[in-house]
Amino acid sequence: MDAPEDELDIKLQKMSGDLIADFDRSLGPFLRRKDGVVRSRVRSRETEQLVSGLLNPFQELPQLLDPHLQKWLTPLVDAFLEYLLKRDTKARHRFPERQQAAGQSTTGDGGASSREAAAAPENGATSDLLMPLPAAISKIIYTLCKIRGEKVIVRFLNNETKYLEVLLSALEQAERVGERWTWEQRYVVLLWLSHLMLVPFDLASISSLSSPGPSSTLEEEEDVGYRDARKGQTNVSGFTWPATQIPGITRRIIPLAIKYISSPGKERGAAKAVLVRISMRRDMQALSVLDALVAWAVGALGAQAQAPYYYIGVLGFLSGILTSSADTSDMDVYLDRIFKAVHDAAEKGSDGGPLSSALCRKSVIKVIRAIAVLLLRNPERASQDDTSTEIIETTISFLLEQLGDNDTPVRFAASKALSIITLRLEPDMATQVVEAVIESLSKNVLWHKDPSNPAAPRKRDLSAVDPLEWHGLMLTLAHLLYRRSPPAENLPDIIHALIMGLSFERRSPSGGSIGTNVRDAACFGIWALARRYSTKELLAVPTPERLYKKDSRSIIQILATELILAACLDAAGNIRRGSSAALQELIGRHPDTVEEGIKVVQVVDYHGVALRGRAVQKITLSVTKLAGLYGEAVLEALLSWRGVGDADAASRRAAGRAFGGISAELARVEGVSIAKLRRSVELVLESIRGLAMRQVEERHGLLLSFAAVLDFVPEIFLCQGMESGAGEGFVKVVMDALVWILDDCQSKTYRKPELIAEAASTLVVAAFPILQAATIGFDDEDKQLLPGSVLVADDKDAISKRVKAIKSIPEQVQHIASLTKTNLTDWLTRTEEEVLPAASDAALVMLVFSDQQQRESTLKEWVEKVRHRPSSGVRIKNTTGYFFAVTKPYQVVATLDSEARDEAEGLVSKALNERWQNDRDVDTHVAILKGLTGTGTLRNGVDMFMHLVIDGLDDYTTNARGDVGSLARLQAIRATKWVWEEFRNTPDKWKKVVGRRLFLRILRLAAEKLDRVRVEAQAALAVVLKPEQGAKLRKDTFSSAGYFSFLLDLLPRAEEWLDQHVAAEVTADAGLWMEELLSGLVSSADTGNEDLVIATRQALTEFCTRSAENSLAVYSALVRNLKSRQGQDRVLVPTLEVVAFLFYVGVFAKCPAGSIDYKGLCLQVQKACYKTGNVRKIEACIRVYGGLIAASSGLLDNKGKSLGGDDDEEEEGIKEAKKRLGALMMHPWPRVKSLVVDEIWGWSVMERAAEAVVVDTPGKEVNGGDSMVGQQIMGIDWAKAEKGQIKLMVKSIGFE
Repeated sequence: MDAPEDELDIKLQKMSGDLIADFDRSLGPFLRRKDGVVRSRVRSRETEQLVSGLLNPFQELPQLLDPHLQKWLTPLVDAFLEYLLKRDTKARHRFPERQQAAGQSTTGDGGASSREAAAAPENGATSDLLMPLPAAISKIIYTLCKIRGEKVIVRFLNNETKYLEVLLSALEQAERVGERWTWEQRYVVLLWLSHLMLVPFDLASISSLSSPGPSSTLEEEEDVGYRDARKGQTNVSGFTWPATQIPGITRRIIPLAIKYISSPGKERGAAKAVLVRISMRRDMQALSVLDALVAWAVGALGAQAQAPYYYIGVLGFLSGILTSSADTSDMDVYLDRIFKAVHDAAEKGSDGGPLSSALCRKSVIKVIRAIAVLLLRNPERASQDDTSTEIIETTISFLLEQLGDNDTPVRFAASKALSIITLRLEPDMATQVVEAVIESLSKNVLWHKDPSNPAAPRKRDLSAVDPLEWHGLMLTLAHLLYRRSPPAENLPDIIHALIMGLSFERRSPSGGSIGTNVRDAACFGIWALARRYSTKELLAVPTPERLYKKDSRSIIQILATELILAACLDAAGNIRRGSSAALQELIGRHPDTVEEGIKVVQVVDYHGVALRGRAVQKITLSVTKLAGLYGEAVLEALLSWRGVGDADAASRRAAGRAFGGISAELARVEGVSIAKLRRSVELVLESIRGLAMRQVEERHGLLLSFAAVLDFVPEIFLCQGMESGAGEGFVKVVMDALVWILDDCQSKTYRKPELIAEAASTLVVAAFPILQAATIGFDDEDKQLLPGSVLVADDKDAISKRVKAIKSIPEQVQHIASLTKTNLTDWLTRTEEEVLPAASDAALVMLVFSDQQQRESTLKEWVEKVRHRPSSGVRIKNTTGYFFAVTKPYQVVATLDSEARDEAEGLVSKALNERWQNDRDVDTHVAILKGLTGTGTLRNGVDMFMHLVIDGLDDYTTNARGDVGSLARLQAIRATKWVWEEFRNTPDKWKKVVGRRLFLRILRLAAEKLDRVRVEAQAALAVVLKPEQGAKLRKDTFSSAGYFSFLLDLLPRAEEWLDQHVAAEVTADAGLWMEELLSGLVSSADTGNEDLVIATRQALTEFCTRSAENSLAVYSALVRNLKSRQGQDRVLVPTLEVVAFLFYVGVFAKCPAGSIDYKGLCLQVQKACYKTGNVRKIEACIRVYGGLIAASSGLLDNKGKSLGGDDDEEEEGIKEAKKRLGALMMHPWPRVKSLVVDEIWGWSVMERAAEAVVVDTPGKEVNGGDSMVGQQIMGIDWAKAEKGQIKLMVKSIGFE
């Protein structure tokens, strides 16, 4: 897949300064109050903003935080400690008598009451809006650990030993009284404790609890139930305390660490670090703590089944202590015991035991790796010790088995462990390990002979190998090379394996790729090879002749070529970029060994290969221009799974185009050689013949590649000509291939017929210059060879000239045309978007190379299929391809004699019009418009087809699929745009085809709510504007307020902005212009998305407030639309909503006095509301009535004056609106009654506000209940009220 062009790391670098500055400003106030006192609770929202908004973006580039860690972590750590100390101080002051009874300092365990008191503030902070300060700080510190790594962050934690018991006590208290600590708090405190375990003096000297007795009283112990009062230490299942004087800190910290070592969260890692640090201390080893912990861990592996995380924690502890003792002999006495326990547990886990999880197996590998590394510190002594030798051999055998594990983390761990162990082995044993890995790559590899060519070398078949095992083996080779474990003598086989891995691909039963990880590991291996081995060593590696017999080049050149193929053609973006990085490493570290090395690195750029389409088509062509050997390799690779065999159809199309372009470039490099094109064609044909019938995707890609090669035939023929005989031979090869392919398409039914139809149609079109060369030659300008795709796209007279030049048609060409016609019967009935254009183009080519009688009969046959709608039971879309087929051959029809031409044109136009009228299916209309767009049929018959375009522009059909009419509107807009562009340079015709009927409809669609329609109409509208104004319109975003302002301003400035030939024509009726524009704009102002509604209403309000004339024009157009669009709810309801909105915002206040007919407006609204079941329409009518009452009463004018001119008309309008609202109170639907009451209440509030303005008390709070109307409607649920009660209320407020 393609990587995004906008790199996230570049964006992050640009915005990092602002993020860091925001964090600096926010951190201080977040932690402390203004008086400097640390907060006890903080807002959860602020914490989330600091973490997610300011810190998380730095995960892409964590090093950007390094200069700021000190100034951030210091206040965070200080505030955390200060909070804990302040809490302990409060507890001491709150329960002094209990502290004296305990006889202990509160820095120890403290009493139960002190713990409860300390917990109280946090227990109260249970709201989701607030969180305790330690929880917030821990969340921030964990986020920094996640971004930068805990090994970096832990260095900034306070390492003063006086805080060790403060942190430990806080953790104990949270456990004893059940405080709601978050996992981040436990993680940070445990991590901090592990850091403090590095103190350089005995723990007994700093422990406040050096005696066996507990810090709290026996009574407290019994209450809490945390310690064994007889021994003064906590009981831990499976753990036996040493019979020595254990410091209090150790007795307190080990149970906590063992508890959390089985946690499924991040606390497990921190607890493991605590146990490892405390067990490896010299003073603890002297007290046999290490012995006890090892015995506990070994026993835990053989105990009854526990949760998987328990074993992960135990194995992590064992791995930690083994790794920590790498330079000492501390663990030597335990190695055999630990290995047996872990290996036995792993064997049981393979049968579905508790150690069967992937993380457990990964942890097992880490433990046995650490044991092997400790044993191999002295390889000679290890080889003499039978026990050590047995352990090492068992370890290597176990790791080789794990390379095929189903889980990727296990394979990663096994490959890394195997490379580390191999590095420490004796050279002969290391060689055996490498050979074992390479030998495993040969397992299940099959070799097949080509039955058509027994003398050819056998081909490797990897379909039976295990891709997971290959991934593990490739990773192992990569890690071995990275550590330079294999000697140089093993490099030939290793490099050969890496090259195989770089092109490895397998597909799952569902069709997905499962070979990507193998190729990724191979990239890593080649990168490591380039770094670790010298140029001399690599140049000494021989080239395997059986695989590279054509190459006498070095292995470095071969590796570079393979990396170029992977970087340009691989389907996975990470493989393309990884190969590019490995190629840069290879060329940079081994200069002057790769042909055009520096230029290759510049072309096959890391960022350039991110987009697959660019890599396949552009970069491959560029690298071919550097050296022909790269082009040859790319051609071969394009015919494999990387190109024509790709599962994605779009990628196969790109690969086909690339194949043709590279073939032409190689032909140019070889002196413009037709022979090179012929070799490419023969290579494609050979591949097609070797396909099985089920390989439809490969056949699709190969046919497209064949077509792409033929597209470059005109260029090569014109340069070399046919006089040498090479051209004639090439034409014969292509013609024979066409006959065979078209006959195959006719006689066989493939699994995905649409792919074959598209590719074969494209091939027929691309073969146009071949058919022309075989029929009429190319010896003059009128017969000049052009690519088929160029010819069929030219709707002027290019094809007509060639048709007229045909005197006789060779028999083989006639046969090809006949086969094409037979296949078109199926191809033109396909419904896929990719097939129809190609099939219709193939139909045009077929007509060109048919005789006149065949052309006429074929056209009549197609016209009949277009005219009649298919009978029931047949899919309606089955004839859509024929709409394209009968409209495209206009140039062919033009070559007929006048009588036949007129007859053919009449048949086509009549058939299309008849089908349009008889078939109201939207998809049929879309297909007809699409078939007409861009053809000479529409250009020369614009008068006959214009009403179809107009019908399409007015199509608002809706069904279960939604607004399907928008599809017809879209295609009609495109047809209109094409017609306008065609006649722009013909003023008389230009004025006629633009016209008011088309222009005003495009203007309406340019303002409607659907984005896809609006953007197409925007482009069409720009065609009839002057160039500078058209550019301005295209520049505006089609959903912005500026865009809608441009549309509204277009009428007043039509003479300046519109093309001079059409301005007078389209502006003749300004009222009609405004009606059409507003009929589209109201939909955007009411039912569009929120941003669109805001932008549209803003533009409309600004336009109206600019002048009284604008307001009146908008008002008049809206009222006329209410009158003329009755029954069209899609326009009527938004129009009512916009009228109500403009009343309420006071826009119509700018209308000239007496210009608003309130009573007439009420009448139109009443008609709209009459007997309707549309609740939205009723609601809009209610709002219009309310706005009209408020406006005509002067309530929306700041001066308290009415907005009309004739007082009698205003009174009639107010009376009519009130009467209609009163009548709606009797509506049977409760919701309608509620809406009316809400409107009346709003009116009463505005009435009180207006009175306050009149008496000069604008600051007084306004309450609708203070008015008479408000008092009448308060306190009653009018949705459930009786009719008599409603009538009484309506009469009392004057709304009858």
